[in-house]
Formats: sequence, C-alpha cells, structure tokens
Amino acid sequence: MLILPAIDMISGQAVRLVKGDFEQQTSYGDPFEVITHYLHAGATHVHLVDLDAAKNGQTSSQTIAFVEKVIKDTPLQVEIGGGIRTERDVEKWLQTGVWRCVIGTRAAEDPDFAASLFHTYGESVIVGIDSRDGLVATRGWLENSTWKTEEFAKALFQMGFRECIFTDISRDGTLQGANIDLSIQLAAASGLKVVVSGGVSDESDVMAAKSLEDQGISGIIIGKALFSGKIDLKSALALVSGGEA
Repeated sequence: MLILPAIDMISGQAVRLVKGDFEQQTSYGDPFEVITHYLHAGATHVHLVDLDAAKNGQTSSQTIAFVEKVIKDTPLQVEIGGGIRTERDVEKWLQTGVWRCVIGTRAAEDPDFAASLFHTYGESVIVGIDSRDGLVATRGWLENSTWKTEEFAKALFQMGFRECIFTDISRDGTLQGANIDLSIQLAAASGLKVVVSGGVSDESDVMAAKSLEDQGISGIIIGKALFSGKIDLKSALALVSGGEA
C-alpha cells in the first residue's frame, strides 16, 4: 500500500484547510522545507494540491516553480491536483515530469473528457472523487455536482479507470479519522481500487487501510496529521512495509 504525504498550497505556501473551507486556513510556510522533511523520513511519493488553481482554474507561477524544483532536486514521485481542467494542463504537468495528474471538477462535469484522458494517458491520470453528503463536489469543493458518489465511481470504472482517490470532505482537515468504511464500500460498489483521503488522524488509520488492501484499498493520503505531529511519517512507512521505524 502506498503512503502519499500531502502538501496543499496557496500563494506558494504550504497550508491546511478544514473541510475545504478557505476561511479556515493554517499556514505551514515554505513547502520545500516540508518536502525535505518527507524525503528524510523515507517518502517515495508526494501528493500536491494547488488550491489557487482548484478555486479559480489558474495555476500560479509559484506552484509551477515549486513542482519543477521538487522534480529536479529530489527523487520523489509527484502527484499533482488542483485546477487540472484541460488536456493541455495534463500535458504540461506530465512534460514537467510529474508522476500522475489528479482530475476532479472537469471529470465530474464532462465524463467524456475523463474517458478521453484515460484513453490517451492511461494511469498517468487518476480521478479524485471528493464527496460531500453523498454527492461529488467540484471547483475547489465550493460546489456540488449532481453525481452521486457511487454512481460516479461506477462510471469511471466503465471508462477504464481502475483506481481513484476518495476524499470524504466532512473529515478533511479534522483529524477525526479516515472514512475507511465508506472507502471500502466505494471499492466494492465500483470495482475501483481506492486511495483513502480526508481526516487521517493517527497510525491506526494507516494500519486499518493496510489491512484492507485485499478489499480494494491501494493507498492513503496523509496531510494534517503529519503537520500536527499526530503521525510520524518514518514510523508509518515502516508499518506499511513491515519493517521497524
């Protein structure tokens, strides 16, 4: 199972929101310092979200420069999401050297576009299913689509996707525990493997996800729990690999 430490960015700073609320924002400073910490802990992958682009569709020059630096100066595999709404956006990020692009809003608003991206780029593209009250949220979680979460996941499987990122927005940034049960239900209903996101609180969430790989859990994204010290990344990575921290 893959652990993806996360960094959300606004105006070039590492931040965390609560339930996607831009008014409930905590800044953690220079994101490259965070990256360096992750790297020293043994991370192999990182999940980055451009919240500026998620909100307004425009990727900032600061974000581009940061991602380029991470790719150039570290061995980390970079997954990037936030505001990726055109094929050109995907092409630019992949040409920059990112491992995988996360699409959300455009996939929900235009499923044919998502299917076309998968046909062209395969597993270099993954869909983020961000769920609020059973519906898929879009545009930086500021709006709800008409898609029911499970129906959207089933549609993605029919398009050819075999994995998704599932975020329970009601848990995100709260440290209340990941919604493992709903993640398993989504995997069972759709056939997709699920990367769990939102609310991860401590190592028990990591171990629960790890124990359910055979039920479709393929990874876990950890954000605020790392920043707050609730989870030690080195220890979590060791738990997943079966080694000792």
